Amino acid sequence: MKTKQPTILVVDDAPLMRRILVEVLGRFGYHVETAENGQQAIDFFLTNRPDLILMDADMPILDGVAACAHIRGLAGAKYLPIIIVTAFVGRDWVDRAFAAGATDYVMKPVNWDVLRNRIQYILQAKQSEEALFEEKEKAQITLASIGDGVITTNAQGEIEYLNPVASKLTGWHIDEAKGLLLNQVFCLIDENDKQPIEFPIQLCLTGNIIKLPEHTNTILVHRDRQHFFAIEDSAAPIKDKQGNIIGVVLVFHDVTENHKMNQQLAYQAKHDALTNLFNRHEFHLRLKTLLNQWHSQSSSQHSLMFLDLDQFKTVNDTCGHEAGDELLKDVALLLEKVTKNTRTYTQATLARLGGDEFGLLLENCDLENAKKLANTLCEAIQNLKFYWEDEQQANGKRVFNIGVSIGLVPVSAQTVNDKSLLAMADAACYAAKNAGRNNVHVYKDTDLIDEIEWVSLLNYSLESLDGFKLFYQPIVKTNLFGTENQHEVWYEVLLRMHTPKGHIVPPGAFLSTATRYTLTASLDKWVINACIAWLQRRDLSQFKLLNINISGHSLNDKTFINHIVERLSHPSIPANKLCFEITEATAITNFSNTVKFITELKKLGCQFALDDFGSGMSSFSYLKNLPVDFIKIDGGFIKGMVKDKVDFAVVRSINDIAHEMNLCTIAEFVETEEIFQCLQEIKVDYVQGYWIGKPQPLPS
Repeated sequence: MKTKQPTILVVDDAPLMRRILVEVLGRFGYHVETAENGQQAIDFFLTNRPDLILMDADMPILDGVAACAHIRGLAGAKYLPIIIVTAFVGRDWVDRAFAAGATDYVMKPVNWDVLRNRIQYILQAKQSEEALFEEKEKAQITLASIGDGVITTNAQGEIEYLNPVASKLTGWHIDEAKGLLLNQVFCLIDENDKQPIEFPIQLCLTGNIIKLPEHTNTILVHRDRQHFFAIEDSAAPIKDKQGNIIGVVLVFHDVTENHKMNQQLAYQAKHDALTNLFNRHEFHLRLKTLLNQWHSQSSSQHSLMFLDLDQFKTVNDTCGHEAGDELLKDVALLLEKVTKNTRTYTQATLARLGGDEFGLLLENCDLENAKKLANTLCEAIQNLKFYWEDEQQANGKRVFNIGVSIGLVPVSAQTVNDKSLLAMADAACYAAKNAGRNNVHVYKDTDLIDEIEWVSLLNYSLESLDGFKLFYQPIVKTNLFGTENQHEVWYEVLLRMHTPKGHIVPPGAFLSTATRYTLTASLDKWVINACIAWLQRRDLSQFKLLNINISGHSLNDKTFINHIVERLSHPSIPANKLCFEITEATAITNFSNTVKFITELKKLGCQFALDDFGSGMSSFSYLKNLPVDFIKIDGGFIKGMVKDKVDFAVVRSINDIAHEMNLCTIAEFVETEEIFQCLQEIKVDYVQGYWIGKPQPLPS
């Protein structure tokens, strides 16, 4: 590749000298241009930019020293080699020439070999200097364009350079930061406690390469103290040719987005996506950690709760999973609020363990305080009203009331591990459900075996002649109650278990276990068989109906309806005296099976009541396709109708609409005379409750 000839501008007022220099320099391989004085030299530089100027010192118009000084002040002439050719040898002249910017000078008469070597050396130096300048420019452009922040300091730790990224992240411009100590500009804090962290530049100045470990809590603070950046950085010493440390280069990268993503992933790994409470895995870890610490600090007292919502399935089944999810969110917020407002512990861990189950771990909280909190949680959940939009509803909304069963376990020295402790809490929770739901049960050593014992006892009772006992509660006509004309007999049958030890056990103690182990259909069959046998032994001339409750599991059992049809097919069995009760929630969640069940048995003369109506504020449109005969208004509204205007209005509206549909109404939970009088006022057809008559054993 052919290289370009360097251009030398010869400036001399003597024509002969110009011709000689042109000839000599041409032989040296240079391209030569000429000028007659300093002004022409300036003009030539402005248009042609020579590689070197060889200029006579003494010239008319503008001498060489003055021209040199002028050219040095022009753009692009900072590194231009200018050699003065002169006969002057005085010190003052030499100083003035170099002060004007001369690169070198050559004495007259000129030694051509000296001139040749001087020019060659100076041009080589110029090329090296230009190459160095280009490399520096490339480095500056590179540093300015890369995505990392770069800061360099001198050996004293004072800032010499910041690239644009470093300026953006720190908030300091290079002109402001230059000369300041690194830690004045590069400000770090700990993300957790917000305490300042000093970057160890002195360690780097002793020759060490420093790198912050990834995923630390170190945060870079912007100058405005309003912006913060997660960074990854490294620093290395800068050394000269002799190995002496002359400064430090710090390179750091903004990883804020990655940091946020990692934080989010870490959060998601520990929290339930729906409720934002801790998840089951994190709850286990915290419980395990607490147990390990507890064994080394046995004086501490801790408590564990297992919470299971009551009637959650009603909401989920009647309104769908979206409604169920919203209810779980509301419950989670309520549990958090109540727990925070009851500070009888040092730390609380509240988690969703799955479905409608929650766990609450209370550190440094004794059993007495934990039980108070558990009862407060029960009350809060019971008072929670959940509203759900429904276009088919008259007022556009449904309202639900739920409850919660809580198992409470103190952490004791006998606790083996987290799994056994949770099993104890789970067993205590089911004991709370078996005791009637929406209450607190403190764990007992017998709780873990109660579940299996109940299953064995249920199976034994189903096979035994006297394993169960029937009770009844009267249902009476409202406008005839207490009068001489009250002759009609109508009972609702209630199931009780007769244990081998002679105890009479209410259904709340065993129905939860029966449901979990799919024994409810067997219980329903036992009740139906016993009721049919009882009716066959009675004088039914004044007997209106015998109400029997049917569970949702029975409706889903294909053999169940066949069993009833077969039992009622005998002419001696009075099918018209049987009224089957199906809850509103069961009817809606098993709608097709319910319609089929009602249709088949009504052919035989059976009647039907829709129980707990209003508990989910279900649409009356369901009734158009459910051929029932009676509506039993949910007892929750009945109990509150004397003092609560809304409850009174709900009962009245249900009663009015039912009558418009030619359906009779029955009010449950009539426990006071005031309630009865309210029901008389709005003309509810039938009443039932403790004030009317308490459950009694069904006469044999």
